Amino acid sequence: MYEIPKEIKSKPQIVGLEIKELIILLVSFFLFFTVLRDLVHGILVIPYLLVAGSALFWMVMPSRNNPRLKNYMSLYLYFKQNKYTYHAIDSKKIINDYFYREEE
Repeated sequence: MYEIPKEIKSKPQIVGLEIKELIILLVSFFLFFTVLRDLVHGILVIPYLLVAGSALFWMVMPSRNNPRLKNYMSLYLYFKQNKYTYHAIDSKKIINDYFYREEE
């Protein structure tokens, strides 16, 4: 019959990628390997293809700093942030982590 997902909030995936990621990957692949390839000198085509391909795969990998986001979303948020917003720096991070850590 029908497969019942184990998680209700699970997102549909094709080839291990979410639909949004797959579309971003396909559009970027088309852009890098057809349109922008013509702008690269003939000698540098192979290094360009290697760098562009590895950059595309890096973009859809999970972010190191925020595991719920992908690298392309982390880049978007980085460039979108307001540079003039004040962020307080915790000068006693080790002490606060020790006293206020969650019980495990």
